[in-house]
Amino acid sequence: MGIEIQVHGLKLQYDARPVLDGVEFRVRPGDLLALLGSNGAGKSTLLRCMSKVLEPTKGRVYLGSEELDRINTGELARHMAVVPQETRADFDFTVEDVVQMGRFPYLGRFGKEGRKDREKVLEAMEMTGVSHLARRPVTSLSGGEKQRVMLARAVCQEPEVLLLDEPTANLDIGYQQSLLEMAERLNREKGVTVIAAIHDINLAVLHFHRFLLLSSGQVQAAGPAEEVITPENIRKSYGVSAQTYRHPLHGALQVSVEKEFSPAGGNNRGTRLHVIGGGEEAVPVLNLLLQEGYRLSLGPVTTQDSGYRLARFHQLPLVEVPPFSPITDALHHTHLELARRAEAVVMPPITFGEGNLANLEAVEQLLDEGKPVYLVDAPATSERDYTGGRAAGIVRRLVEKGAFAVETVENLLQVLLQARQI
Repeated sequence: MGIEIQVHGLKLQYDARPVLDGVEFRVRPGDLLALLGSNGAGKSTLLRCMSKVLEPTKGRVYLGSEELDRINTGELARHMAVVPQETRADFDFTVEDVVQMGRFPYLGRFGKEGRKDREKVLEAMEMTGVSHLARRPVTSLSGGEKQRVMLARAVCQEPEVLLLDEPTANLDIGYQQSLLEMAERLNREKGVTVIAAIHDINLAVLHFHRFLLLSSGQVQAAGPAEEVITPENIRKSYGVSAQTYRHPLHGALQVSVEKEFSPAGGNNRGTRLHVIGGGEEAVPVLNLLLQEGYRLSLGPVTTQDSGYRLARFHQLPLVEVPPFSPITDALHHTHLELARRAEAVVMPPITFGEGNLANLEAVEQLLDEGKPVYLVDAPATSERDYTGGRAAGIVRRLVEKGAFAVETVENLLQVLLQARQI
């Protein structure tokens, strides 16, 4: 099973306004392709052209070797099924009735459902998890249940190509996940080519293999996630600044839209703080201090660090360390020089191992030089100490020498404000 789709120079315009402008791409048999792009980029319009709902102004769509215009509606329905964005249910058809509609392309105008058709209906309902709803009126179902029923109807058509137009719109995360998992299963078990318009990029990456990014009716990028989902492409297509990273649990590429800060702390403008280290523990500290208007520097951090990505976005001075490498004497010296330019040093509640123990030694040296040091959640350092107690020992020594120990990031802000008022 499987059929190739080719789109050549597709154009469509409404009232002289181009909605699709020279769209061209190829879908291989058995592809899982997600159409990405902002509202108005042309995703739904493209799907409607590919399913003959709309006639393009110019260009051609080929299903296999045959031009779409030459395929009649009945024949097309045996090759292609569509799950629309909005599921209207104005009549009290039962779920089973709706799923049976998927057999119409095989029955003819006055055809009667046979044993095979009945088996296909039951199989489609079982596969999509709606068998228990078979006798229920469609009008009584939730949005997620209706989408499952529409997918069951599409499955019942036995298509080679499945088009999904915003299938997860207005659904909770449970229904979103299950619906796209069903589409994956169709692709995996039956070889169905799946093409879906998806708003949520992070959700799309979990379930699709290839991506087509549209911008103003044109193809911005096409290919695997690494080539399509880049900060530059996101900015061009969606008009927002974003960073990409690998999810720590499943390793899939993810997008994080960066928050633009409108500093609230006018009195803090010009005050420079140096934040030690990075990681998840440092990000809340960095975010809050930026929000309050402080000028920050950061280090040492690796390029894989979440603090590094935040610092790069805000163009903060930083000290970068190669991944899985100890802090060399040269980097230690560079770090000290950067920290000395700040008015004070802040240490988030980071975890300490042999590789970053030099960070604490740098903090102690800066404190000895007279630089104010603020330690967030210092008493719990022993719980984050993987150096046999050496890190916790240095932190205790820092407090004895006059470092400010604060319980939370919010307490840090209060102490910093008091220090400026003295």
